[in-house]
Amino acid sequence: MTTSGNLKASLPLRSLHWLMALILIAAWALIYAKGIFEKGSDEREFLKHMHVLAGLAVFTLLPLRMIVRWLSPLPEIVPFPGRRKVLFTKTIHCILYLCMILLPILGVFFMQMGGKTIDVFGFKLPTIIQIDKELSHSIKNIHENLGLIMLYLAVIHAGIALWHHFLLHDNALKLMLPGGTDTTAANISPNNASARNRQ
Repeated sequence: MTTSGNLKASLPLRSLHWLMALILIAAWALIYAKGIFEKGSDEREFLKHMHVLAGLAVFTLLPLRMIVRWLSPLPEIVPFPGRRKVLFTKTIHCILYLCMILLPILGVFFMQMGGKTIDVFGFKLPTIIQIDKELSHSIKNIHENLGLIMLYLAVIHAGIALWHHFLLHDNALKLMLPGGTDTTAANISPNNASARNRQ
């Protein structure tokens, strides 16, 4: 018998969660690693370019993740941690999603305003904004500060997951880990299937 405490998030949702987490970690690592090299060097420009590609990858995957989340909602957290804790966690999630939308957009804006083109595997993104180097600098500062805020929120998000696991002893972290019973699998279990057949 499958209980709600044994269920996992759907496999597509878990896969997208960890894939996007790895890409975000790579994006942060790349942009900080560029400081090792001199300005204008090939190595520095390569790291900056890979950072851009990582940001665009997250931006591209986000709508898919939201659709998957809508089609296969997360199982309930057992035991229920309380409305305030759930609301706080959801607020963090919403801000993280907002950052994943805004950061790539701001990145494209400040690069194109600075007169730079964005190449994605041989395809150049169309220029959608006029050159304005002064405004480009301001947007770049916003982009960098927002990226730092997102980094802090991601650390808080990970800390909350560990807090749920080790202190509250609920299944919040386990929902996103490998193994267990996928919610989609649970929905087509023999008991559920027989119930549908009787309808």
